[in-house]
Amino acid sequence: MRKSIITALILAVIGIGWIASGQFGTEERMQTASGDSASSPTAPASKALMRVRVADLEAVMRVERVDVTGRTEASRTVQIRAETHGQVRELLRQRGDNVEKGAPIARLRLDDRTAKLEEAKASLRQREIEFKAAESLQQKGFRSETDEAAALARLDGARAIVEQMQIDIARTTFRAPFDGMIDSGHIELGDYVQVGDVAATVVDLDPILVVGNVSERQVNSLHVGMPGTIRLIDGTERDGIIRFVAPVAEPSTRTYRVELEVPNADVSIRDGLTAVIEIPVSETDAHFVSPSTLTLNDDGVVGVKVVTPDNLVAFQPVEIIADEPDGVWLGGLPRNIRLITVGQEFVLDGERVEPVAGNARIVEADRT
Repeated sequence: MRKSIITALILAVIGIGWIASGQFGTEERMQTASGDSASSPTAPASKALMRVRVADLEAVMRVERVDVTGRTEASRTVQIRAETHGQVRELLRQRGDNVEKGAPIARLRLDDRTAKLEEAKASLRQREIEFKAAESLQQKGFRSETDEAAALARLDGARAIVEQMQIDIARTTFRAPFDGMIDSGHIELGDYVQVGDVAATVVDLDPILVVGNVSERQVNSLHVGMPGTIRLIDGTERDGIIRFVAPVAEPSTRTYRVELEVPNADVSIRDGLTAVIEIPVSETDAHFVSPSTLTLNDDGVVGVKVVTPDNLVAFQPVEIIADEPDGVWLGGLPRNIRLITVGQEFVLDGERVEPVAGNARIVEADRT
C-alpha cells in the first residue's frame, strides 16, 4: 500500500514536470517569433494611403440663356377702312407694293361732292358779308348784340359745312398710315364701298417682331431693353432687343408673351416664320463634370470631393446650374480644382490620400 502511494506521487511529479516544460517552451517560441517579426525588413512600417483618381479642372465662363421657340410677326398691321361711301374709280397700288406714309392707295368717285363744296363756299361768303354788316350796325347802335351773335352763329355754321365737305372729299382717297407694304387688297375697280368696309391691309415689316412665350420661371429674368439673338429655320441669325414682356400670363397656357424687335430694312424676314429666340440672362464661372462625381455629405448636401495641395480630401458643396446629356454644370467651386473622379465614395473629408492623375474633361471656354 505504501509502495503504491509512493509510485503515484512519482508519476504525478513527472507529469507536472513534463507539462510545465511544454508551456515554457511555447512562451519561448512565441517570444522568439515575435522578436523575429519585429526585426524582419519586409514588415510594413505603417498603413498604406488610399489611392484616388483625380482630374485638374479649370472653370469656364458659362452664359445662362433663355431659349424660346417663336415666330415672326409684323410690327404693325392695319386694315384701311372706308370713312365715306362711293364707287372705286382708281386703284393706285396693288398687293405686295411698298408704300410710304401718306401715299394714295385707291380713290372713290367724287360724284356731287365738288358741287356741294362750291355751294357751301358760296354760302360761307354770304354769311361773312352778313356778319360784317351786323357787326357794323351794332357798333353804330342800329342792331342789338343778339342780332350780331345770330349772324356770327350762321357764319360759323357755314364754315363748318365747308370743312365737312372738304373732309368728306379727302376721305375718298385711301392713304397709307405708315411706311410699309400692302399685304392684301379687298376692293376692285368699280366696287361700291360703304363706311367701315376694308379697302386694304398694310403691314410694317421694319422692324420685324419675333414673338415667343416663356414660363413663369423664366419671365422674371427678362426685361425690356435686353439684347437677344434670333435664329431662323434656314440658319439666318439676327440681333435684336426685347421691346415687350407681358405683365399678365395667357390664361390657356399660363405663359408670358415676349417680343424681340429685329431690324429688317431689306424686308428679307417675312411674317410667320419659325424662329428660335436666344436671350443671355447671366454669366458665371462653372465646371462641366460627369454626374458620377457628385456625392452627399452627412447632412445630405450635394457636392464633390477634391484634393487639396496637401493631398487631403475636402468636400465642396456645389450648385447645379444646368444639366446636359453628357454632364452637368456646377457652380460655387474655386476656379481651379483637383476633382476626385474615382474613389470619392471610399474616402472621408480630411483624410490624406495618394492622388493618381486621370484625364481631365476639356471644355471650350465659349461653350454655353
